Amino acid sequence: MNTKKILLLTLSLFLLIGAIGCNNDTKDSLGIRGDITQIILGDDESVTGILVEGKVESDTVYDKARVGIAKDTVILKTTGQEISPEDLKEGMKVEVVFQGAVAESYPVQGQAKAIRVVE
Repeated sequence: MNTKKILLLTLSLFLLIGAIGCNNDTKDSLGIRGDITQIILGDDESVTGILVEGKVESDTVYDKARVGIAKDTVILKTTGQEISPEDLKEGMKVEVVFQGAVAESYPVQGQAKAIRVVE
């Protein structure tokens, strides 16, 4: 095997390892805590997502996130009462746990597993 092939193979291996390491699957950890700054509506005017802005803290990962809301997303008040996506309003402080991988754009984009209204 010549030197160019070995160098190319080594470089490819490092790039593959780097790409795998950059996958931010949050696995039920808190992704973001912050204020809802925008309600995102679908074609049928139902709430399909929110934009959340906050600070990166010791227990959070992101400072700004576009959060998708699916039918199986659990949305709770601090009292434990479940609410619907339509009950979410701009200015509410929320905590979001993401489900699956999060797209590393800015703001990050991901599907919510759970949203908890803090205030």
